[in-house]
Amino acid sequence: MKINPSLVNNYSYTKKTENVKENQGKNNETKIEKESQYISGQKLEKKITYDKPKVNQAEIQRLKEESDRIHENLRRMVEELLKRQGMTFNDLALGKEVIVDETARNEAQALIGEGGELSPEKVSDRIVDFAKAISGGDREKFEILKSAIEEGFKQAAEALGGVLPEICQKTYDLVMEKLNHWAEEETAE
Repeated sequence: MKINPSLVNNYSYTKKTENVKENQGKNNETKIEKESQYISGQKLEKKITYDKPKVNQAEIQRLKEESDRIHENLRRMVEELLKRQGMTFNDLALGKEVIVDETARNEAQALIGEGGELSPEKVSDRIVDFAKAISGGDREKFEILKSAIEEGFKQAAEALGGVLPEICQKTYDLVMEKLNHWAEEETAE
């Protein structure tokens, strides 16, 4: 049997790659692969890659700035506590004892109390918002996100001697509740 080369060319299979620029803040270059088939001189294109949800860079940046601001406020609070005792951060490294005075106690309570920036409610909101942002809102990433968060809390517990303080455990419980609620929204939609 003889194969006619002109028939083979009509039924060839090729793959082409295009670079597409998306206008989303910064111009991110995305590689899109397409499958091209030529059947009887007719070109059909079928996309063979998964359209991944876009990471929400604006939300990540907002959360980072908020976290930096909160961290700086906490650092300032500790620095002022140390100054009131005639100490610096270097004294902490030397193992000098620090006494938490009433001013610092009240400031800390305001931070971790209801509505405070470091309250379980607000911290859990930021953790879940970050998880959503890095996943691009893709609920199929739920198990990966949940596992990573669980690992983070596990490592925190290990760093604190194996058990999380009550406030951290409450934060963890709220994170898991909110994450589960987000995952379940998909089935309700």
